[in-house]
Amino acid sequence: MDTYRTLKTQTVFQGSVFDVTEAQVVLPNGHTVTRHTVVHPGAVVILPQAADRSLLLVEQYRHALRSHLLEFPAGTMEQGEEPEACARREIVEEVGQAATEWKSLGVLYPAPGICDEVQHLFFATGLSPEYAAADDDEIIEIKRMSVSDVEEAIVSGALSDAKSVALFSRARLAGLL
Repeated sequence: MDTYRTLKTQTVFQGSVFDVTEAQVVLPNGHTVTRHTVVHPGAVVILPQAADRSLLLVEQYRHALRSHLLEFPAGTMEQGEEPEACARREIVEEVGQAATEWKSLGVLYPAPGICDEVQHLFFATGLSPEYAAADDDEIIEIKRMSVSDVEEAIVSGALSDAKSVALFSRARLAGLL
C-alpha cells in the first residue's frame, strides 16, 4: 500500500463533543494536501429486542437536519468509557430498559472521509424496565415496532438514519431477527 505522511496536525476547533483538526498530508504521488478531520470520542448503537420480538426505537429531533428522526438508541462514549458500558448506560437513558444479554455486531465508520468516529453496534435482549433520568438536551419518544414494520419503514424512507439501517441489516443478516 502507498505511504501517506502527515507533516503536521493542529486543532482548529474545540467543541464540547468533538474537535476538528487540520493536517498537512503528503500523498504517495508527492503532492501535499490539507485534510480536515472531525475528531470524535466514538459512539454506540443498540438494537433492543423485547421478549415479544418487538424492537425498541426512538424518535427525536436532530437539529442538524431540522427534523425528527426514527432511529435505534445510540449515544456518545464518555472519556475512557468502554463500548458495552456506554451501551448499557444509553439503553436505560433512552428507552428505560436494562438488558441481560448483549451481542457485539462489530463497528461502523459513519463518515470516514471527514471523521474518525467509530460506532460500536450491539444487539440487546433480556430487557427489563429500569429508570434513569434522560439527558436534559434529549426529548425522546419510544417506538415499539415489529421486524416487518422496521423493514417497511426502511423501504419507505421513514427510517433513514444510516446507523440504524446498517445495524438492522447486520442483525438481520446475522440471523438474529
